[in-house]
Amino acid sequence: MEEPPEKRNTAASLTDDLLIEILRRLPVRSVCRFKCVSRSWRYLISDPVHRKKLPHTLTGFFHHSWNGERFPSSAHHFTNVTGKGAPFIFPSFSFLPVPSDDVVLLDSCNGLLLCCCFVPGPRERDGDQPFHYAVCNPATEKWVMLPDGSWTSGDARTARLGFDPAVSSHFHVVEYVVDESACCITGVEIYSSKTGSWRFKENEWGDDVMLNQTTRSVFLNGFMHMLTFAEEIVVVDMEGETWRAIPVPSDADFGFIYQAQGRLCFLNVNDADASKLSIWILEDHGTSEWTLKHSVRTTFLFRGKNLRFFMDYKVIAGHPEYNLIYFIYGWDRTLMAYEMDRKEVRVIRNLGHDSSEPFLPYVPWFSETLADKQ
Repeated sequence: MEEPPEKRNTAASLTDDLLIEILRRLPVRSVCRFKCVSRSWRYLISDPVHRKKLPHTLTGFFHHSWNGERFPSSAHHFTNVTGKGAPFIFPSFSFLPVPSDDVVLLDSCNGLLLCCCFVPGPRERDGDQPFHYAVCNPATEKWVMLPDGSWTSGDARTARLGFDPAVSSHFHVVEYVVDESACCITGVEIYSSKTGSWRFKENEWGDDVMLNQTTRSVFLNGFMHMLTFAEEIVVVDMEGETWRAIPVPSDADFGFIYQAQGRLCFLNVNDADASKLSIWILEDHGTSEWTLKHSVRTTFLFRGKNLRFFMDYKVIAGHPEYNLIYFIYGWDRTLMAYEMDRKEVRVIRNLGHDSSEPFLPYVPWFSETLADKQ
């Protein structure tokens, strides 16, 4: 049935600014769906000026679960940061060229996801299954399959994603090459979407650098930051020319790094008191000077329980704009948030005991272009 003339006139009378004001109040999934209304709407939503007004803050977390009593046993999930309502993003990954249960999420950065896509078929003689890296934008369902790097058998790899849309539409993937016999870094493979190729650089941090692979990386100011077990953060630029090691203000075995309001943050238990959680901010990269931002006791966070950092609970993210940190704890993988300014603890929801890492924070990015080379 043809649309009544009065409705067509009403829709046509809406200005671009008014449409954006309406769209910015909608869930991410709805905004993505409205890009299919017409060509003009797609251009409107993808326009760089308008895109800044659309949701570009932490909306939730991707995570994974495994349950042998269902089929398929492996599943992807998305939990809104409020813990309520339908997921902002439906994590089927049906737009990728492999089945969803052959997709493993590795990292997220400013709206893009780094995935490991296993090649369907028999495993190799050593039991490993061939795979390819893919970088995708779940808000637009655009994706890029990366070419194979110069992999050698016996090398273990840890891959992280670097992307800053405020600087460039291009992204980088950093693969830390590790000698399995000593578990130390021998070099990095850096992929650039601008060149569409990998580039290997030998390690310049020293011979005994061991990554803390259980924590997230931070891509900030063009540098990739990773925490090590030697009470330091190793830093490398995307050209592989600048290598640094930043000492952390604590000598505990485990920690967590994240970025908030454009600055690097480090979180760990107090050296002398394991029940005291401290958050530090790196004020100056040049001098490696840290400032204590906040401290809180675990008995306050977990209702009188004196839980152990990393063992009983894990920090999974810091909010990029506000003084908020997010935890996972307990058998049911309870997701909770702690707001430092108000000193308030909020339980978001139970993710389920079959939920597993990584728990990846997601900030939507609505650009149509993922990279120049595909």
